[in-house]
Amino acid sequence: MVYPNAAGAPDGELLRRMNHRLVHRGPDDEGYYLQGSIGLAMRRLKVIDLEGGHQPIANETGTVWTVFNGEIYNFKELRRSLEARGHRFKSKTDTEVIVHLYEEQGEDFVRELRGMFAIALWDEKKQTLLLYRDRLGIKPLHYAFQDGKLIFGSEIKAVLEHPGISRPLSMAALHDYLSYLYIPAPLTIYENVFKLPPGHLLRWQAGKMELRHYWDIEYNIENGVSEKKWAGRILSALEESVHLHKISDVPLGAFLSGGMDSSTVCALLSRGGGVPLKTYSMGFGDPRYNELAYARKAANFIRSDHHEQFVKPDAAALLPEIAAGFDEPFADSSAIPTYLVSQFARREVTVALSGDGGDELFGGYGWTQKEIWLEKYRALPLALRRSAESLLLSKDYAPLSGGAKLETLRRFLFDAHAAPLESFSRRVRCFQPWTLKELCRPEVWGHVQPRSVLAEQEIKARHLDTVSRLLYLDSTVYLPDDLLTKVDRMSMAHSLEVRVPLLDHKVVELAARIPSALKFKGRTTKYILKKTMEPLLPPVILKQRKQGFSIPIHRWFREDLYPLAEKMLLREPHLTQRYFRREMVEKMLAEHRAGRRQYGAHLYALVMLEMWGRRGQESTENRGQSTENRGQEAEYKG
Repeated sequence: MVYPNAAGAPDGELLRRMNHRLVHRGPDDEGYYLQGSIGLAMRRLKVIDLEGGHQPIANETGTVWTVFNGEIYNFKELRRSLEARGHRFKSKTDTEVIVHLYEEQGEDFVRELRGMFAIALWDEKKQTLLLYRDRLGIKPLHYAFQDGKLIFGSEIKAVLEHPGISRPLSMAALHDYLSYLYIPAPLTIYENVFKLPPGHLLRWQAGKMELRHYWDIEYNIENGVSEKKWAGRILSALEESVHLHKISDVPLGAFLSGGMDSSTVCALLSRGGGVPLKTYSMGFGDPRYNELAYARKAANFIRSDHHEQFVKPDAAALLPEIAAGFDEPFADSSAIPTYLVSQFARREVTVALSGDGGDELFGGYGWTQKEIWLEKYRALPLALRRSAESLLLSKDYAPLSGGAKLETLRRFLFDAHAAPLESFSRRVRCFQPWTLKELCRPEVWGHVQPRSVLAEQEIKARHLDTVSRLLYLDSTVYLPDDLLTKVDRMSMAHSLEVRVPLLDHKVVELAARIPSALKFKGRTTKYILKKTMEPLLPPVILKQRKQGFSIPIHRWFREDLYPLAEKMLLREPHLTQRYFRREMVEKMLAEHRAGRRQYGAHLYALVMLEMWGRRGQESTENRGQSTENRGQEAEYKG
């Protein structure tokens, strides 16, 4: 935290309490720098330079200080360059590179870093604080700015420990959550707490702050390059990235789902022989969601030391703990297996590599591929299209979740009639606008503040072909605010560091130059990545249909989880009764249990909202806030 001069000095005891809230992210060490208007704190998970990597760390003269969460994979190369220019190092840690590189290059030093990071850097001479978040948003950074004070931390819980942060609920964030099942940056569920967006820096000086975008994905498509050359370039980039991501002074393993992306990472990690790579998988009793057979085939092919577990419906007992890990509503149900596989791997390793990012870079999502078929349909004669739509769509038709094949066809025609961004938005939303309006109590709906987060991002990519535009949205919204958030919180809950070599920014920049026609080819997704990995993976992995790290959420809420949902949403509601119409909640529960509609994801979203609300109230009361401050608990007061 940093205060303007007139506000006095930060409280050291408060700084310690804030830091203690993050002990799970760094159980091995803690450190503090408290001087004048600045207070820096760090919880450390020892991975590099176990004895000498204590933070905060300073330059030779003690005028530049930093705390840092993450890893800088090219730090050895940067260190050699800095030493050649006369900089003196006192440790072997990657953190120390930050202060010397800043001395050399100023605030744009971040452009030299390859890694995942959340950085706070204090320049004593300039009385300036700089916050940085890595390019893709792998590591989180949250902040609040009130009365010239900047309060920041890796997780929201650390920021909220500060008693000066008011916490009314953001209605725009609530709308986003129910729409997407997560809250895109820069919003959080609290009106006065924000996420620093990926690829951004925040500068604070004399009680004023400003944000600046230092990196973005540029889709400079290179046409005319052969498949063979693209495959060579991709393999070279992936090999370099995986090699850099292997650096560690502690045991290292990898997640292996049996899908294309994790198998790619594990195959590259296993090249060269030596000690077998430790790999970890989670499976389900429902064969429609179980990829263990593929994981075993990949593990046998690369000869890894493979370990696996099953996820059972009684994992619902973990939901309160999972909800607490996010500090705000978060309803991607794959957080459950992510939590469990992280817990499983942590028994043996401190670092695990994951295949996250491949779908966004190389085109793996059905919702994006569908746009290709929609464009082909839109190219049909207008009379033919109107005939089909008049036959199957009524004027007041609104797409429903689930249903038979006829309903799937109706949804396709509905999407084809809409603009690409509109149809894409419908496919990635949980609660559709018309369903959300029906769900919310009238007095709440009047205060809901929808925002077009996808439209805001899409403006930056309007010059691209449709598929590239949608991949850009996947990469800049869904990837950081859903997938990477899920992986970070669920792995850090067990003090496990997860690295994502497919998201090295050099790999991302290369993938952004590949034509869309080589990412989706016919019915094949990630075509060029599969061509690249043909020599290194068995055919069964290359040809399998994408499943994803999802759970049988619809079946669970018809059977094992139905009593939990009915109890939390109808018999003992906390937030539900305040925001939502009881008759709509009853209808969703009844129709889902009877199998008439699929509301599993919707019910999971409402249950996780309830769990967040109850957890937030309990944690506030446990902190012993005054009655006045409790009145500022995140809630809508209509």
